Amino acid sequence: MKRLLAGLLILVFIISLSIGIAVSQKSAYATSKITLRLGAWASSPAEKKIVQNQIAAFKKLYPNVDIKLVEIVGDYNQKMQLLMASKTEPDIFYMDSMPAWQYIAKGVLEPLDYWMKKYNVKTIGYESSLLQPFIYKGKVYGLPKDYNTLVLFYNKEMFKQAGLTRPPRTWQELKDYAKKLTTGKVVGLTMNLELARIQPFAYQNGGKVFDSSKPVFTDPKALEGFKFALDLFKEGICKTPKDLGAGWVGDAFADKKAAMTIEGGWMIPFLNERKIPKDSYGIAELPAGPAGKSTMAFTVAYVMSKNSKHKPEAFKLIRFLTGEGGQKFVVEAGLALPSLKSAGVNFAKTYPERKALVDGAKYAQVYFYGLDGTKVVDVFNKAFEDYVIGKKYDLKKNIEERVKQIMK
Repeated sequence: MKRLLAGLLILVFIISLSIGIAVSQKSAYATSKITLRLGAWASSPAEKKIVQNQIAAFKKLYPNVDIKLVEIVGDYNQKMQLLMASKTEPDIFYMDSMPAWQYIAKGVLEPLDYWMKKYNVKTIGYESSLLQPFIYKGKVYGLPKDYNTLVLFYNKEMFKQAGLTRPPRTWQELKDYAKKLTTGKVVGLTMNLELARIQPFAYQNGGKVFDSSKPVFTDPKALEGFKFALDLFKEGICKTPKDLGAGWVGDAFADKKAAMTIEGGWMIPFLNERKIPKDSYGIAELPAGPAGKSTMAFTVAYVMSKNSKHKPEAFKLIRFLTGEGGQKFVVEAGLALPSLKSAGVNFAKTYPERKALVDGAKYAQVYFYGLDGTKVVDVFNKAFEDYVIGKKYDLKKNIEERVKQIMK
């Protein structure tokens, strides 16, 4: 009897212990829930919706991870630097291509190579040009979330009235079309007088503006390309939106003040908002120059803070946002092009009329000029303006002078 009682007591003890362990494990699981903060600049409701959908999909896969979207209003870079100074920056956040190296050089971003190897993420899956701004001294610091390229938008009705049956394919045709379409209050072409729109002409002529890790200011071929574009302004067949009394090129084009414009894919949702019929305009690759095709690509990556306390989970979020699971929401929204090559194929199938945007990625130069990118842009923009208004006609000499003034 005593043995039986002892056995029962032992059994009760074991059962109680098992229940206690199970409860303890369940309690530990419940308290192990973590929160990641995702930093993004304040954007349109449509763009915000993409991120919200991505977060919801991620949480289904990782229910133990909460995501808090931190929207930064105003000067994003300035406010991000303040957050970093107080070490309160989000775990992962947007990083534009232009200032990327400046952040990396300060040592505030986590290199992703270890995490990419651990979770089998390969750079080959992304458009190579989009990765360039986020690779520094051989290490990867960001994975691109999406991008857009510059293309030529043209008004089909204006083309028809001018007897033009297709978009221009060469520099000479671009110039001839712009002349023919400039009548009365309508100008043939409108674009911003800035490096971010003029640069493609340098590469279309076989020149360079950035070489591996440093800017190139006075490449002879680049200067010839710049002059071709700038002379369109001087001849009056291309004007800035400001000259046309418009807020930006989108307004000038939508209001039929210009027959053509060189702009990014973000024009499309704007034209939709303006209720411009989709069949009233066309989208084409930029005309080729003597050395072939070139365009600009604008991209943003997800990066990880070096101070993040949840790096494995933070990288899993980056992997999801820039992988098939997250990129499908980019494709569905159609606001930008997915950075993942495989998702880009789906984008082209979903939006065949936007093929020119996708094709441009193959030969695009990213808007990026190294550690002193903002100064480089300032040099060229000031020199371009001087040339067009006739203040200084020697473009090469003016750029050299600007380099001495600005690149200190």
